[in-house]
This record gives sequence, C-alpha cells and structure tokens, in this order.
Amino acid sequence: MTHPEDSFTLPINYNYYLTGLIYDVVSTSSTDYATFLHDEGYTDGETAKKFKLFTFSQLRFRQMRVEGDRIRSTSPRMDLYISSPVREFVEHLADGLLGKERFPIGREESFRAEEIEVLEPPEFNEEMKFICLSPLVASTVVEEEGELKTYYYRYSDDELSKAVASNLAQKYRLVHGEGIEPGRFRLQFDPDYVKRRNGRISKLVRYKNTKIKGIFAPFSVRGKPELIKVGYQAGFGEKGSMGFGMVAGAENSAD
Repeated sequence: MTHPEDSFTLPINYNYYLTGLIYDVVSTSSTDYATFLHDEGYTDGETAKKFKLFTFSQLRFRQMRVEGDRIRSTSPRMDLYISSPVREFVEHLADGLLGKERFPIGREESFRAEEIEVLEPPEFNEEMKFICLSPLVASTVVEEEGELKTYYYRYSDDELSKAVASNLAQKYRLVHGEGIEPGRFRLQFDPDYVKRRNGRISKLVRYKNTKIKGIFAPFSVRGKPELIKVGYQAGFGEKGSMGFGMVAGAENSAD
C-alpha cells in the first residue's frame, strides 16, 4: 500500500482500523457477504463462538518512528498481509482490492493498493518453525475476587499449547466440515529468542476500548500437518480478525 505523501502518521493501535478496512474492501465486492461475515461469521452450532476465519499482519513500514501515541512513516509505502482458508473471502477480498481506488485507515483517506501479490505457502509437516507477523493470543476466563476476568496465557504457561490446539480444531471443523483430534500438539516459543529478550516477548494492543495481550516471538510447533495448515491460513490462536496470530515460515519470511 502507498500514500501520496512521503510522510504520514497512523495511531499506534491501528488494528481496529485495519479490520474495518478489510470489511470495507470485501463489501466493495459483496455487501451481503461482508454483512454476514461481520454480523454472523462461521459457526458449527456446537459452540456459541463465531469465527471470521481470516487474519492479518501488523503493518510493515519501510521507515518509521514513534511520536507519542502515533507512528510516523517516513516512507510512502507499507505492506499488509491478509490470509484466510475460505475461498469466498479470498475472492471477494481480491475483487474488492481491484475495484477500489482509495483505502482509508483512520484519518488517512488516500492509501492505494500499489501491488497485490499471492505468497506461496510452505510445505506443511509435523514439525515446523514460524515467525509472528502479528501477536499470538490465547486466553481463558478466571475468577478474581468474585469477578470473572480474561487471563491471557504467557509463553511459559503449560496450558498455552492446549488452548491453541483446541482453537485450531474448531477452525478445522468449520473449514472442512469434519472434526479432527488435536493429538499431541505442542507449541514452544524460541528459547534463545526469549532469553535474548529477557522474557519480554508480550505485546499489548488496544482494540477500541479493550486491551489484548499477545505473544510476539518466533516459535516451533509439532502436531498434525492439517492443523498447522489451518493455523497458517486462519491464524494461530484467537482474535485473528482483529489482527492476531498471523505467521510466516521461519525459513521463508515475508520480509
């Protein structure tokens, strides 16, 4: 994506605007599908949880600096990666990108899709390594002082792998119309990277009025290739449509 000016600013917490941008682009191709995706999403009836089944990366700036609560890009170009296992979504997204000249993000109204590229996926195996293009989020509900609160798993929590595996199995069932047992699924963040960062690999993102804590670090995963593929396509962990859980193969990153 490009901006007509050499320098522009965006809010540091821009995820909400990017979600809106994606719905806006899809609605350019099909208002009905965009409305369905926004209001309903995909569900199998077994749980009340609804999935949008798409994810996107953080914005990747060529040159930038932080100014208070905003990011200033000193290059007119930035990259955004979007992924989904749902063909209908991908087709409407592509049609919308081709049919729309200008794209708003926050107060900035003049972005253009300068180049659209389809990336080649990796070969999916039982053991793989990934880098995060957006933070990975997994959570549960806990009770504290008589109140229910969201607990976001840390990289060292034993329950993290189980939570991610359960999420991937739900996504797989929605995409393929049949269930799958996660089996011995294991996700582990790169210990050398964690050590270099002194364990500081969490990232806090404000999405409208909600603070969401994710983990932003390279990781390895061991499990059924079918589940790993769904994670690659729809995001590992929760809140993919809010801009969390997108990855690239560690040997073939999107840099």
